[in-house]
Amino acid sequence: MKKNAFIILLALCSSIYSQEQRLLSFDLTTGVVDTLEIVEFDIDIQNESTNFNIGKFNNNFCTLYDTPPTENIFPNSNFTRKRQASLDFDINSFPLRTSIKVFKCENDSIKNSCTGIMISRKHVLTTAHCVANLHENTLSNDSIFICPAYDNGLSNPNFECSWVKKVFFFENWNITQTDFAVLELELPIGEETGWVSIGFDANDTSLLNGIFYKFSYPTETIPGLDQNSYNGDTLYYNYGIVDLAGEHFLGISNTSGITGESGSPLIKVVNNDFYTTYGVLTFAANLRHSRFTNWKYYAFKSVIENDLEVKDQIVFDSIDISVYPNPTYDYLNIVSQTNQAISKIALFDANGRKIIENTYSSSQIRLDLSKLPQGLYILTTYTEKNRIVKKIIKYD
Repeated sequence: MKKNAFIILLALCSSIYSQEQRLLSFDLTTGVVDTLEIVEFDIDIQNESTNFNIGKFNNNFCTLYDTPPTENIFPNSNFTRKRQASLDFDINSFPLRTSIKVFKCENDSIKNSCTGIMISRKHVLTTAHCVANLHENTLSNDSIFICPAYDNGLSNPNFECSWVKKVFFFENWNITQTDFAVLELELPIGEETGWVSIGFDANDTSLLNGIFYKFSYPTETIPGLDQNSYNGDTLYYNYGIVDLAGEHFLGISNTSGITGESGSPLIKVVNNDFYTTYGVLTFAANLRHSRFTNWKYYAFKSVIENDLEVKDQIVFDSIDISVYPNPTYDYLNIVSQTNQAISKIALFDANGRKIIENTYSSSQIRLDLSKLPQGLYILTTYTEKNRIVKKIIKYD
C-alpha cells in the first residue's frame, strides 16, 4: 500500500516528472560505467526540440523535395522506396553530411553495423540494439568507429572519422519503448558537418503533419523485398508521409526496411528552417521507429546540451599529431607536436582490415608504406591521453 501511495503521489506532482528509466554511461576508454541522475522537467510542455546547426564546412543547404511523393513509392503508402542519395543530392551539403555510418570492431576488423545522425558537436544518435546486448546493461562491442557522409565504400575526404568515446542508453532498455543510444565521439566532427535537432511532440496530428526524410546505410540485399543491391557502403534516402503514431513509436504503413538501417533517423524537414528527428528505426516492418517522448528527450538533451553550440576555440583537426606527407607514396612521418610519446599506431585499409599495428615509446615515427597498394587508409595514433584518427592516401 505504501508503494502504491507513493506512485499516486508522484502522479499528482504537476510541475516535474521523473523519467521511468535512468541513463547508463559507458566509457570505452576507461571501462567505467556510470548511472546518470534522473532529469526533472516541466510536464506541461507538450513539444520541444533542440536547435539544428549547419556547421562550418560551408553554407550549402540541400533543397529536399517538400511535397508528397508520387513515384517510386511503396504500394498503398505515401513514402518512397530507398534511392541512392548521390544520384539526386550533393552528399557534402546539409543535412546529408550529418548522416553517420556506424562500424563495429570485431577480431581486429571494422565491420558494418548501423546508421546514425549527428545531433551535436560530438554526439551521434542511433538505436540501443546496435551497440548494446538485448535485455542486458552491457555493450555488444568494445570499440565503435563512425564516419560522416560515408559513400561508395569510402570515408568522405572533407570530414574526419572518429572513434566513439562514450555510449549512453537507458538502464534495462527494451526494444519496444527505449531503443535509443547516443554515442559521444572523441572528435567534435559536428563542428564541420553540423547536426540536426532532436525533439518530441505530444500531439500526434501536429507531429505527423509534414514531410519526413530518412538517410541510411542498408547492408542486406533481399530481391523479393527490394530490387536494389546493398552492402552497407552507400548512403540511401527515402521520404514522404508518416501515418502511424503510438505512445512509443512512429511508422509508415505498408513499408519495410533492410538490415543496416537500424538507428536511421526519422527527420521532419522544412527546407532551410527545420530539421528535427523524432525517432530512430527499430523494426523493419512498417518502418517502425522508436519515438521520443518527453522524458526520453530530456534525458538525452541533458547529455548533449553542452555540445550544441560551436565553440570557436576548439580546433577541429587535432594539432597534437602531425602526419606528413599525405598523400604519400612511400614513407609517412608521424610526429607528436607536444613531445608526448606515441605508444601505438594502427593502420586499417578501406575495408576495415588491420594492416599494421606497432608499439612505440617515441615522439617521432617513420612508417614504411611503400609496399602497400594505393588507396585510402585509416591511421590511428595512440598517446597517453589521446587516440587520434586520420585518413591517409597512398599512391603509386
